[in-house]
Amino acid sequence: MSQRFLSSLNYKALLSVIVPALLIVSLSVYVLGFRAKPSEEAKVLLGKPLAAYDELYPIGVNENGLLQLDKEKFEKAVDFLTANPSPRAIADLIYLGNSNHVTLLLSDAGKNKYTSLSTLPDYAAVAEADAQKDKLLQTYKDIVNGIGQTFSGTPIEIVLHDTRNPLVSIVAVQNPISGRRLGDPNTNFGIQLIKNYSQTERGSGQAFVSYGLTLKDGRPIKSTTIPLFNNTYGLIGFICINIDISKMDGKDPAAVEKFVEAFRSVTENEAISEMIQNSKRKN
Repeated sequence: MSQRFLSSLNYKALLSVIVPALLIVSLSVYVLGFRAKPSEEAKVLLGKPLAAYDELYPIGVNENGLLQLDKEKFEKAVDFLTANPSPRAIADLIYLGNSNHVTLLLSDAGKNKYTSLSTLPDYAAVAEADAQKDKLLQTYKDIVNGIGQTFSGTPIEIVLHDTRNPLVSIVAVQNPISGRRLGDPNTNFGIQLIKNYSQTERGSGQAFVSYGLTLKDGRPIKSTTIPLFNNTYGLIGFICINIDISKMDGKDPAAVEKFVEAFRSVTENEAISEMIQNSKRKN
């Protein structure tokens, strides 16, 4: 049997496994609630999100291509929102500022203005809103970790981003193929996605499915980005599924076989086994 024929068989075997697996991911994303609904007690924050004000959004890129908090834009945002209050934008600004210890960067005048803005009585619900968002993100963490661990050993990376603070963006990651870790920042491309989603209606936004990207080392990856919206808070995060397809051209049968074996691998669980056996017993 020729090596080329074996390679073809392995590639077909890979496709027979990966297609159903990705369908499972897609269904899980939809069924398990990535379109989260607000609690009945939650207070809707009116106005546009901070990212919708492109000239005020205080996350920029430095000369090394890394994200940073832009102090001048932050102070400009404080001045604008003090004169033109927008609860959603103010909530976003306060969360971003407090999460990155912005008072250490601001001038005395800027610090006083920021403190005045963040202590206005009308925005006493901001802390409660952040707590609710944290609860929602914890649910997504559990889902991302569960799905990611299902594909353990494969080059299918699943990442959960908290869009409230792009400087500390990654709050869950499984099967990293690019060296990313918990607490890592978003990318400039990610910032563009946040701005893009900020222009959509509250609670809605298109998922970008199966687009191509290239890692810094030249590897091609297949990516999907799913925005996580809430009708009360708008965009709170997004999930990225990244698949390293650099060795899926049939030229490396060993790599393909390893990929298939990782998909086929199962973990023994006594509790599950017992429930399965109980379900088979006749009453």
